[in-house]
Amino acid sequence: MALAVDDKMATLAWQHPSLDEEFEVTARIVGIRGFTSPSLEAVERRRSELWTIAFLAICVLAVGMMLLSIGGETVGPAQRITRMPAFRIALLVSTLGLALYVLEKERNLRHLTRLLMDERILTAALSNRLKELATLCEVGKAVNSVLALEDVLDIILSSALELLEGRSGSIMLADGDELEVLSEHGNEAARHARVRIGEGVAGQVAARREPLLISGRVGEERDVPVASAVCVPLINRGELLGVLNVNGGDDRAFTEYDLRALSLFADHAAISIANSRLYEAERSHVAELMELDRMKSDFVATVSHELRTPLTSILGCAKTLQRRELPEKIEREFVEMIERQGTRLLHLVEDIMQVQRTVSTDSVLCRPVDLSACLEEVVRVQAGAERHVSLYAPRGLVVSGEPDALQRVFTNLIDNAFSHGGGEVEVEAVAGEVDGQHVIEVAVLDRGPGIPAEDRESVFERFKRGREAFSPGMGLGLYLVRSLVEVQGGRVWVTDRAGGGAAFRVALCAVRTDEARP
Repeated sequence: MALAVDDKMATLAWQHPSLDEEFEVTARIVGIRGFTSPSLEAVERRRSELWTIAFLAICVLAVGMMLLSIGGETVGPAQRITRMPAFRIALLVSTLGLALYVLEKERNLRHLTRLLMDERILTAALSNRLKELATLCEVGKAVNSVLALEDVLDIILSSALELLEGRSGSIMLADGDELEVLSEHGNEAARHARVRIGEGVAGQVAARREPLLISGRVGEERDVPVASAVCVPLINRGELLGVLNVNGGDDRAFTEYDLRALSLFADHAAISIANSRLYEAERSHVAELMELDRMKSDFVATVSHELRTPLTSILGCAKTLQRRELPEKIEREFVEMIERQGTRLLHLVEDIMQVQRTVSTDSVLCRPVDLSACLEEVVRVQAGAERHVSLYAPRGLVVSGEPDALQRVFTNLIDNAFSHGGGEVEVEAVAGEVDGQHVIEVAVLDRGPGIPAEDRESVFERFKRGREAFSPGMGLGLYLVRSLVEVQGGRVWVTDRAGGGAAFRVALCAVRTDEARP
């Protein structure tokens, strides 16, 4: 309808001079003079005058004929004239001429009326079109002034309601195979409601990608039933973005013209939504890049600091041993320090390499692993003269995992327990069931100050350490623990230890003994 109106207005503009001339000629024919653009009122007034004159003329002729036909036996000159055939023919011709004159004037008056009606219709259409263009212009200005998706949707919906004089409405954006209400007016309960594409009115419009005009009360069971509604798809470059719904009240019935107008409006709205989404994606990407840049800076600073400390110790001890003769005991202490710092440096490099491996892979090749034997080996390596580790694990605990990854997990947890807890570390393993799935839970218990509840998630992030952490480290150990546990299908979390301290718990998928046999 909107395109048809545009064509008519273009035709009207192109033919405007001929229309003015036709108005003038027709008005002159019907006897309306002095009007450059006659009105409907003047035409009706001229029609009344014409029929009044015609009626009076007929009445005069009828009365005259009646008077002339009245007479006695004496026939006067007037009676002889009226009885002549020529007179009667002349009278008949005059009557027919008057009738033809009146009919011709009436035909021209009707033609002029149609011209004036067409002009009014086209003028009204032009006014409506200008209103639409003004609304689109205002929407364009408003949308270009903001880029946040929520604000853009609110502006679009408000403008659509103003354009069609609607009572309520909503904008639903596509999310996979569903539509979600992200902006609404007149029905707050519908916010974030979801409809599958292909179901309901909006779902059908989205599936068919065709606008729909609804007449008659729809959805009596809805909170806000409507008598008339318009639903149009939002499509940009062939991609379905969502659906725009506008509902009318009982006194507002939408027409095909309203449907076409909203469809034209939706084309511009879809472009704005696509631009807003692109802006949101770019802003998110920029934020991600800034976060990566910050993490890179933190990583470089942390690695530089952590590597500098053991390297400084190693170089200092080596230079001291080269320059002077030292007692055997002191030389042995320097050598042991070089060994400790070299081992620490090796662990730092291994942590960095392991982080890179976990980032570049999403899974590991899991197989049945004897968890009891794995824990015994880790405890044997970690225990020493200054480290007391107690293990409580029954025999025959088999889990699905990767041996090297499991050893790295529990090695890091025990190192972390000694670094921040001190004293004796306990390792306990028990079989259990979570959500109907057999699991084996391993708890590494320390006797340190514990971890505050607000830090229990952040300690597993890269380069993040607890607030009470004073020992050296890059904050990669627990991050590696969570990464390695999750790629093996398990989970790790931290709680308080009974009697004080922290308890790091790891849940792994259990494998029954008969399933573990080849």
